[in-house]
Amino acid sequence: MKQAQNPCWWLLSFVLLALPALAQDPAVGDASMRDVIELEEETARLLEERAAEIPASSEEAYTPLAALLGVNEAYRAGDIAASTKYLDMRYLPPDLDEWTAEQLLQAITIVWDQQNVLDITAVSDEPEGNLNDGLPSYRDQLGSVVLEDEVVPIYLQRVPNAAGEKVWKISNATIARVPDMWDEWGYNPVALYLRDVLPQFSVLGMENWQLLFTVIFFVLAWPVSMLLSNLLMNIAMRIPNGFPMGIRRFFQVPMRFFLFLLLARVLIDQLSLSVTARAILQSSGINYIAVIVLVMGLLSLVRDYQIRKLERDGSPQYAALLRPMTTIVKALFLIVIGLIWADAAGYNMTTILAGLGVGSLAVALAAQKTLENLIGAITLYAAQPVKAGDFCRFGATVGTVEEIGLRSTSVRTLNRTLVTIPNAVFAASEVENYTARDRIRYFRHIRLQLGTPGQLRAVLAAIREILEAHPQVQRDTVSVRFKDIEDLSAMLRIDGGIMTQDFQEYLAVAEDLNLRILDAVEEAGLYLCGPGQTVVLQQPDEVSQQIAR
Repeated sequence: MKQAQNPCWWLLSFVLLALPALAQDPAVGDASMRDVIELEEETARLLEERAAEIPASSEEAYTPLAALLGVNEAYRAGDIAASTKYLDMRYLPPDLDEWTAEQLLQAITIVWDQQNVLDITAVSDEPEGNLNDGLPSYRDQLGSVVLEDEVVPIYLQRVPNAAGEKVWKISNATIARVPDMWDEWGYNPVALYLRDVLPQFSVLGMENWQLLFTVIFFVLAWPVSMLLSNLLMNIAMRIPNGFPMGIRRFFQVPMRFFLFLLLARVLIDQLSLSVTARAILQSSGINYIAVIVLVMGLLSLVRDYQIRKLERDGSPQYAALLRPMTTIVKALFLIVIGLIWADAAGYNMTTILAGLGVGSLAVALAAQKTLENLIGAITLYAAQPVKAGDFCRFGATVGTVEEIGLRSTSVRTLNRTLVTIPNAVFAASEVENYTARDRIRYFRHIRLQLGTPGQLRAVLAAIREILEAHPQVQRDTVSVRFKDIEDLSAMLRIDGGIMTQDFQEYLAVAEDLNLRILDAVEEAGLYLCGPGQTVVLQQPDEVSQQIAR
């Protein structure tokens, strides 16, 4: 039977291939939603302050800022004709004869909005303009439009009016490039038609037709994502795996939702959105939600797959650790993604991190013991000094480990009582694991009657032969020595390793060795004795002879 493959590797490969589609829009750059809002508020403030200085009927702008504010005010008011007075229509090429001034201004505005966010505070308010920009004194650059083969600068230019005064207008050199810019960045005819037919409004930097298609794309993306997820699921199920239910659940929920947001985002990006709309969309968190849903689903899939694998391999005790560990990883991932989103949205990360630091400190202090026990459980599972079913000694407690939980370890003692030990204490203490022994030591000190050297040599030889000949005693561990003489007694040291891990089997072998040793002592004419005084009894005539001497 072919071994089931781990599905997590190819799913992870798919995730890595799909995530670049949700990467940051390079056209937006570092502009965030807060940056865009601040720039728009600053522009509105300047418009309000300069409203009295720039009458709507005036056709003159004596500074670059006045020209820009005049165009912006008239365009936002819907007076396109009034906005065109700020266009330098002199010396234009013949191919622009079919373009009206209103069309040229609208085209410049549409193309500009797709690539530039204007900081109006950087525009000069001096009649001479900015003299330190490396351009001719009669010209200031507002920005640029990137085409496929070149970059077209957007200029304001100081030109003479009918009275011979110098006023600022949008440069005719910029206007001459409008057809080229429109070919790459302009709206298609359907978009232009809907733009004129639908009621005029703007929401979040989107025009009327863009908002309409955004809603349509979100509606269409859901059934399409269902079809794609089912197709991918059928392909995935053809790969041998031991976890079909988890694979189906992954594709039916997190993968489908990810594809839904991915498709909606890709389709919306085709709507020629302005930098303002793209910055808001980038900062809205849709991309991060899609990534979170996908990664969370993948983490759950990996967790469930590993749990099934552990149960199949006969190690279900580790499953209890996988669930909380996965939850911790998910929580950390959510925090990291949340911080990245907040930074991309333009929020003050110093304040957020300070708040998180204070909150984390409070949580850590409240959950200190819980975290200690959890870390202790991780240590026990990682180092594996003991596992469920092992017979061990912990301090004065001797028994069999029944369960290593997240908070405590349960030990069944020899008296059949259940001792619960916190993991932090258990992991930090000395634990003697009897089950991990490769053999059990047979070690004895025996005290014999102090007989003749011949008798002792016979006993030592007989005991060595007994140990070395026994099939369950390891020969290279045998040691039998006449260790010492105490109180007219011979002290023998007997050592050897019995090749078993079963304590009951060890007791049977030790019993057999003990009986054979007693037989050897008896055959040598000696006997065992305990510690104490030795009294020697002699015949009276023997005592008299000793006194006479």
